[in-house]
Amino acid sequence: MLTKWMDGLKIGTPKVDLVLDSHTQDPHLLSGTFKLSGSWRKRNIKRLECDLVVVERGEKPVLIEPVTTVLMTRTMEAGGYDEYPFRYELPRNLPLLSEGRSYKLQTRLVYENNAKSFDHDEIIVN
Repeated sequence: MLTKWMDGLKIGTPKVDLVLDSHTQDPHLLSGTFKLSGSWRKRNIKRLECDLVVVERGEKPVLIEPVTTVLMTRTMEAGGYDEYPFRYELPRNLPLLSEGRSYKLQTRLVYENNAKSFDHDEIIVN
């Protein structure tokens, strides 16, 4: 019972963090690492998903295009850690943004019972 309550509050769930490299030659080419960290107990990981979205202040994100999906059937041990490389070329035709709008990489780690952990990284388009 305590485990279900903690899961409902997302206490001790697996985490995902997309860490983007800060220095690239091409501003349209993004690279980095997905960093996965385990929870306080063993979890079955199903997939890692990342989408490019546009967000307008006060609105839900709108999908521009899927970036990547990494299917996996693996068990992440309690306190486990793993990394997956990330590389993506932004579409060249992305319009510049007006005030109150931003582009983001929206990352989801999907684990047992279709529960999800999220990460959002803002992208600056020049």
